[in-house]
Amino acid sequence: MTGCKAGGSMRVGLRKQQKLDRSKRILEVARTRFQNEGYDAVTIESIAAEAELSAVTIYNYFGTKANLLLELVKESDVRLIEQLRALTDDLPDEMIDAVAQFGRIMRHHAMTYLAKRTWREVLAASILQGGTQFGTTYRELDAALVVVMTKLVLSYQRRGALCRKIDARALADTLYEMQNIRFFLFISDDNQDEDEADMRFRRDLGVIFADKTPDTTLRGIR
Repeated sequence: MTGCKAGGSMRVGLRKQQKLDRSKRILEVARTRFQNEGYDAVTIESIAAEAELSAVTIYNYFGTKANLLLELVKESDVRLIEQLRALTDDLPDEMIDAVAQFGRIMRHHAMTYLAKRTWREVLAASILQGGTQFGTTYRELDAALVVVMTKLVLSYQRRGALCRKIDARALADTLYEMQNIRFFLFISDDNQDEDEADMRFRRDLGVIFADKTPDTTLRGIR
């Protein structure tokens, strides 16, 4: 009996690994096709053909093309959060520099993972499908990034570089939403590069963090 149980467990484990391998293959094919052809031009059938799987298999795994896109965003965010946590573990002296770097990391990672036109599809789906699982999951991913920003804010409060009376979560949410707006504007404009987006975001941060006295110089603001 023990041998039978062991054999059964091995078969279950093998099936899980095979499903995981197929899922990875599907996502990689989808990501490449979305990048090269555009989201609208790609079909489940074309993804299936390149992945050497049936379209039924892809529908069983992901349900819809939009869900494929969402899985790519989730995969991207896992990698992004690793990079942002590395930032929070080794913060610069100035908080404005840390938040600017947070935004720069997000934009650069986004561009290395998906093209601007694909991100436009992601954002459109997050709005148009806001009441569906797509919208719910997208907001959960955003919330996870706000948690990282909150950790950053708390670090500067502990250093004494930021007033401890400030609600860290509220400030983190505000800073993240500001970064999000700049990201939306960045991906909506094919002529805007990462350097220009960084400059604009840093300028926004200068308004928030700077002392408003007339003789104050806004460090790092162009």
